[in-house]
Amino acid sequence: MRIAPISAVGWVGPVTLPETPDCETAALLRQILLPVLENAPDWRSLAGELARKGYEITFRLGRMVIVDAETGAALGTGHMLGAPLASLTARLGRPAIRLNRDGCTAELDA
Repeated sequence: MRIAPISAVGWVGPVTLPETPDCETAALLRQILLPVLENAPDWRSLAGELARKGYEITFRLGRMVIVDAETGAALGTGHMLGAPLASLTARLGRPAIRLNRDGCTAELDA
């Protein structure tokens, strides 16, 4: 799904969800990130632990996306990693987020 929002500064471009990585990459990401996602006691701790490993959480089109903090590349959704946003929300509560100007993306306000 692609949405091309317009912001206050002009054309932003399409907001997309990351493509599903190949099997090997997905397995490695799950091995590194799933324990962090499953063991976090709250959103702030989750964000902190991911940051220590070089990753960030962002939200696109209502889905949680894991991003490489150094490059900004979207790696995958929580669902792809085996920890969908719905299950994290059920366990950690609703995340506090800051909606970006495009209206389609948001950042974790941890």
